[in-house]
Amino acid sequence: MTGLLVLDFDGTMTDAEREGAPYRTGVLEDVALLTGWPQQRVFDRAAEVEAEIAANPHAHGWQFGGQIVAPASVDPYLRIMPVARQIFDEAGVYRDEADRARLLEGLLYKYNYRKTAIAFRDGARETLLAMTGKPVYVVTNSHTDAVQDKIRHLGGGGDGGPLSWLVPRVFGSARKFVLDDSFDAVPSEMRLPGLDRPVLLRRRDYHDALFRLLREQGCDWSDLVVCGDIFELDLALPMAMGARVGLVVNPFTPPWEKAFLADHPRGALLTDVPSIRAFCGWDD
Repeated sequence: MTGLLVLDFDGTMTDAEREGAPYRTGVLEDVALLTGWPQQRVFDRAAEVEAEIAANPHAHGWQFGGQIVAPASVDPYLRIMPVARQIFDEAGVYRDEADRARLLEGLLYKYNYRKTAIAFRDGARETLLAMTGKPVYVVTNSHTDAVQDKIRHLGGGGDGGPLSWLVPRVFGSARKFVLDDSFDAVPSEMRLPGLDRPVLLRRRDYHDALFRLLREQGCDWSDLVVCGDIFELDLALPMAMGARVGLVVNPFTPPWEKAFLADHPRGALLTDVPSIRAFCGWDD
């Protein structure tokens, strides 16, 4: 039986493609302004790069600190990063990596995330309502207040109504993408068949966010279930620590992630949100 469930939110409880469309548009409009390219040229080139990513997902990833920390193909938030980088390269602007990272992961993400739509996956409301009284928390890369607002909306507005219990249990800005080579509680990497690069594990900030919850709940890693839509960001680190993990798949989930989780004794492929309850043993 699950002692503690930690959910990712965007892309896990929401439809990332629908909610992320305005975000993608906003970022590309800003890229046009920053490069001096006409907007149509930017949008046309973005579509070409996205097609290249879809055709060869192994060769593309979200880079942070000069290392790939997640696949680029899974959702609009990840895809836009290599797209913007490619256009900046071709325009010859923001060549300094530190400046580019601050611009992309800082300013452009922060200000365009506010433009995202609200689009939940089927069954999200019913699943969370059925978890009332359970040890459920949200740990997300997204900003705390933005995800709390989505939960309030899902609950019917105001304070969140029947979902108000979950609002204070949201922990945002988890920085799941940040690597720390000095963090040696886990190996530096794991290998997935079918993926020709390592999955990097030493994500101290994410580890510490999970560990604080475990300590508060009096749980061990073996009591933890984590469900998310991106294996490298959401699930690899807790799996390495001994947790059970459920990958909530979408049409863009990389095949190597699905194959790995399908065969792992502590992993599961979840085709919809209601499946999370069954994976936790809470479907009675």
